Amino acid sequence: DSPIHAPSFDCETCDRSFGSDEALQQHLRDSRAHRQVLQTPLDVFFRSFPTFDYSVTDYDPSLPPATSYAYLREHEGWQRGEAASNDAWDRYQDALEGELRMWYGAENDLTAWHALCRAISIEPLPRSCEKAVRNTHVNIVDLIEWGRKRGNTDERVQTFRTEAELRAYGKGTGKIFRNTFDQEDSNVVLRHLLRKIFREVL
Repeated sequence: DSPIHAPSFDCETCDRSFGSDEALQQHLRDSRAHRQVLQTPLDVFFRSFPTFDYSVTDYDPSLPPATSYAYLREHEGWQRGEAASNDAWDRYQDALEGELRMWYGAENDLTAWHALCRAISIEPLPRSCEKAVRNTHVNIVDLIEWGRKRGNTDERVQTFRTEAELRAYGKGTGKIFRNTFDQEDSNVVLRHLLRKIFREVL
C-alpha cells in the first residue's frame, strides 16, 4: 500500500505522468509528438518503395490505406496476376494485419475494446463491448483507418445491416482485408468482426 511503490504511468518523451496505463496509452495514441515519430506497419510498407510519389509530396500517412495502395499500384504499373503485384498485395495485407493488432489488441485488453466501441459509435461504453459488437458488420480496413487517426475525428466507422451490404462496399471501394484467420484468434476485431465475405483471394 505504500505510495512509493505505487505503479507509475509516465511518458518519458513528454515528462508527464498519468493516473492509469489506459490513460498513458491514450496519450501515446493521441499526442502529435508521438505521431511524428511513430512508424506503423503500413508506413513501413509504403515507404519501402522509395520512388513512390503520387502528387507533390511523398507517401501521405493521413490518406486512407486503400487510397494509398491504389496510388502505389498505379505508380508501379502492376497488372493483376504479376509476381510483383502479388508480392506487394501479400505485403500490404501483412501490414494491414500488423496495423489492426496495433490499434485493436487482445481480447482481454480493455483499452482495445473501448477503442473498438468508440470506432463504431457504441457510446456510452457498455459493460460488455463484446456483446455489443458481436453482430456488427463493419469493414476492417475502415477500422484500421480510424485507428490510424488515433480517434482524433468526430466521424465513426460505417456499419452495415448485412454481410451482403458489407461485401458490396468492400468490392466497390477496394477496401479488402484478407481472411486467413481462425475463430480462435485472440485479437478483438479478428475474433468478433472478421467475416468470410470473398470466396477467393482478391
